[in-house]
Amino acid sequence: MPQAAGQHGDRELFRRGGGLTAPADSGYRRRLEALYLPRLDRHRIGPEAQAWPNIFEQSVRFIALADIGIKPDDTVLDAGCGLGDFATYLGEHDFQGRYIGIDALPQMVERARRARFADGFDISFDCADIRDAPERWQADIVVASGIFVEMTEEEARETIAALFRACRRGVAFTSLSSWDRSENAEGFLRLDPLRTLDFCRTLSPRLLLRHEYFYSDFAIYMYRDLPDVN
Repeated sequence: MPQAAGQHGDRELFRRGGGLTAPADSGYRRRLEALYLPRLDRHRIGPEAQAWPNIFEQSVRFIALADIGIKPDDTVLDAGCGLGDFATYLGEHDFQGRYIGIDALPQMVERARRARFADGFDISFDCADIRDAPERWQADIVVASGIFVEMTEEEARETIAALFRACRRGVAFTSLSSWDRSENAEGFLRLDPLRTLDFCRTLSPRLLLRHEYFYSDFAIYMYRDLPDVN
C-alpha cells in the first residue's frame, strides 16, 4: 500500500496493547485518506480496497518481494501493509516466523487486525510510519509493496533509507516505473529505475534490479554486507 512522507505536525496516537504509535502529519493523512478510505468503504477487503487493480497484479508483486529470499523462520516487516494481504501470501507458502505489518492509516490497521489469518506464525499489526523510528522495527527482511505512489521522489528516497535501516538482512520494494509510457491519469509517482538504483547504491553495494515481471513496475533488492569470514 502506498505511503507518503511528511513533516511531523498534528499527531494522532494509535496504540495496541503494548505496541506502538504512529502518526503522520495532517497533510500526509489527508492524502492517504483521500486515496484509500473511499475504496476501503466500497470494497472492504481485497486488492481493490487497497488501490490495486486486481488480485493478479497484487500477487505478482508479492512473488517479486518474496523472491528476495525469505526464510521460513524469519521476522518480516511489511511497511505499508494495508490489510495484511502479504501475511496471507506468506501463510500460503509455509512461513512459520514472525510477520509485523505497519501502516499509516489506522482504518487499515483496525481492519487488518479483524481479519482471519492462517495459524502457524506470529502476526501483529501497528499504526506507524517507517520513517519515524526505523530502528524500532528491526526485522530480518523488510518489504514494501507500491508504497511510493503519493510521494515525491525525495520522500521516496527518505522512505527507502528508512526501510534499509530497519532491516537486518535485506529489503525488497516495488514501485511504479517511469519507463511505463502509458497514461498516468492518477498522477501516481513513477520512479526512474536507474536513478532509484543509483540512490540505493549509496546505502548498499549489494543490489538487484528487476523489471521483467511487469513493464509498468520494478523491484529492487538491497542486502546488508556479508560478515567477514577471515
